[in-house]
Amino acid sequence: MARRRLSLGFAFLLVSLVMAGSATAEPGRNSVLADLRIDEPIEGDVVVFGADLELGPNARVSGDAVAVGGSVRMAPGAEVGHHLVAVFGRADVAPGATVGGRVLALASVASLAPSVAGNRSASLDLALRLLTSGGWLLVTTFLAFLFPTRMRYGIWALPALGLRVPVLGVMVWLTWFAALVAVLGLGPGLGPALVAALWVLFFAAKAAGLTVVGGWLGAAVLRRWVHHPVPITLEVFVGILALLALRFLPVVGSTLWTFISLASLGACVAVLTLATDVPQVDPSRP
Repeated sequence: MARRRLSLGFAFLLVSLVMAGSATAEPGRNSVLADLRIDEPIEGDVVVFGADLELGPNARVSGDAVAVGGSVRMAPGAEVGHHLVAVFGRADVAPGATVGGRVLALASVASLAPSVAGNRSASLDLALRLLTSGGWLLVTTFLAFLFPTRMRYGIWALPALGLRVPVLGVMVWLTWFAALVAVLGLGPGLGPALVAALWVLFFAAKAAGLTVVGGWLGAAVLRRWVHHPVPITLEVFVGILALLALRFLPVVGSTLWTFISLASLGACVAVLTLATDVPQVDPSRP
């Protein structure tokens, strides 16, 4: 029952935010799985799913320009009245193009590294990955040290929750992203503070869930080599190290880390708040 109430709450919040953002918008232009080129005035928002959005020199978008699963490219002279948002893609704003609001580009859910106009070198990308990887390793191990009983319970309960974990992760991320886009339009007074609060909540939820996922993997690995109980901090350290290694795999590394990130968000919600229906055993057992 608790899981159903929270799931409905997430869905209601997501729908409310989307409706609130579009209540005053005039009809715009949408595209699904097909690239869209705009080179004329558009009243309202332009939204593209699973494709790229290109704004030509004569494009005049009065609302937001959003690409989910693609990139946005603005030619010189193009104008966007409100915000320019690209999720799982780039936001390339040419000199001479105008964006009335903010430019938000999330290259991946995992790293949340902005990819706004400009090319970064491979060495810089590798350095950022190593830096963020070290941060995740430190934070998750520290959480396991601070909350060993709760994390141990989460590690035990995770397999029983199955596919509910990534499904909840997707819902959490969609709700968070809708809220982020909504607060961007609140102006310089409330906008920056609420954006910062949403980022803090996102990273806190991901860190807690990643601790559980890493601890579960670390426990499974160490059980094969060590035949006596080990500290949960060691389990989490080994598991997170293995997950971070997947991040650096060529071609599939980014995709795997994105899935791990979504599963971590779901684990935070499912394990830490919704695992009341799992049969009760002693969670302190390894």
